[in-house]
Amino acid sequence: MVQRSMNRNQLHDQNLKLVLQQVFNNHPTSRIEISHQLHLNKSTVSSLYNTLMAKGYLRELGYGNASTSGGRKPTLVALNQDYGYTLTFDLGYRHLHALATTLNGKVWKYDRIETRGQSIHEMVDRINHYIAMVQNEDASTNGLLGICFSIHGIIDDNKIKTSPFIDMDGVDLVQLFTMTYDVPVVLENEANLSAIYERDFNGARDLNSAVTISIHRGIGAGVILHRELFRGEHGDAGEIGQTVTSLEIDGQGQATPVRAEDISSEDAIIRQVEQQKGLKNLDRDDIVRLYRQHDTDLALILQRFTIAISSLLYNTMRTLDPDAFFINSPLIEEVPELLEQIRAGYRRLAKQDFPISLTTNARLATVLGGCSLITHQVLGLEGYALQFERIPENL
Repeated sequence: MVQRSMNRNQLHDQNLKLVLQQVFNNHPTSRIEISHQLHLNKSTVSSLYNTLMAKGYLRELGYGNASTSGGRKPTLVALNQDYGYTLTFDLGYRHLHALATTLNGKVWKYDRIETRGQSIHEMVDRINHYIAMVQNEDASTNGLLGICFSIHGIIDDNKIKTSPFIDMDGVDLVQLFTMTYDVPVVLENEANLSAIYERDFNGARDLNSAVTISIHRGIGAGVILHRELFRGEHGDAGEIGQTVTSLEIDGQGQATPVRAEDISSEDAIIRQVEQQKGLKNLDRDDIVRLYRQHDTDLALILQRFTIAISSLLYNTMRTLDPDAFFINSPLIEEVPELLEQIRAGYRRLAKQDFPISLTTNARLATVLGGCSLITHQVLGLEGYALQFERIPENL
């Protein structure tokens, strides 16, 4: 008797989530359409619908058109975007990217905050100040629902294993922000979030598997296999920047490994240009300026860069065999000719073409991926496919 009751409860919970998923992915929709899509009888859908309405997740929009056979006009329904909002923060090494989104994934606020040289404690203060500002502007029913942090490092079991660019100095983001705001707090690697963005918002929506290569201060990969994010057993999957590409032998015969991000990350490019020209404190804008001036030293460095990235893509293809690659790189976004060179380099290695695209809205990719991750958790829909509306490129 107890076993049957448990099964009934589990089935009810599953059907409730399926109805919520249908509303999220097909707004506006109606009870009759949900019934058809899920192959559930109308009375079951109505009961589940009423439960979600009582929780405040749904809002009715009015009547749709009657079917061709006549009958009552269906009541259209969508997710209630006034239910509450989520926040995602990308802890970059130069900027803090902050994104507020309503429950249906629509962008409410986006800000980029200068944090160059600031400690994690100063960044936490900036985040708390930002949350206070958003709370003052909020008019939703339930307010803040959850927070996601994009980390440029390795995450395992919602904990930071490594953070090479920001000294966390003992700060436990999950504990700190959970205690302060009493909402779910999720940590995820920024390359993984870029991959989630492609899957749920952008170019990989119709693909079964895809790999997003994130080229910033380091190099990382977000891997989507069979529509699921692949993290590996300990969160280290996708750390392709640590791939050993060659060995350097010194005068004593000692071998030093050369890793991919030592020669082909954005920082590596900047470092090589500084060494070649005897300059200091260059940034991406300086590299773009030199490129447009047809600087010969930079041209050679970028040629080695595109060959290295082509090789990295080829090796990843041979290992994972995805449907497509996406490259998240602000530098390549500024210099799109580099993408064509990478495609050509891959073509020479593989003897065939392969889908290699540039991530659009690269500055928002990680925070939008974070929006998807925390929205799944807030709605209790982990493992359920949610399709978010595409974001305009000029946002």
